[in-house]
Amino acid sequence: MLTRWIKLKEATQYASIGKARLISLAVSGVIRGAQDPDSKRGDWIFDRLSIDEYRDAQMSHVGIQEKALAILHGERI
Repeated sequence: MLTRWIKLKEATQYASIGKARLISLAVSGVIRGAQDPDSKRGDWIFDRLSIDEYRDAQMSHVGIQEKALAILHGERI
């Protein structure tokens, strides 16, 4: 079973994004993440669903770029 909230190490593997970048995305509000209030060490946790939404948005952006390139090359879409 996949849990919704995942620790930093698992999030980096799941998202294929480095630790510093994940924390930066969370601090800027792009994805949901924070220092775990239950952790005495200040470990970070991340919302798996927000990571999925972030990656989905990136994929749709790639689609737009591909369409623009196709138009520039005179291809019909």
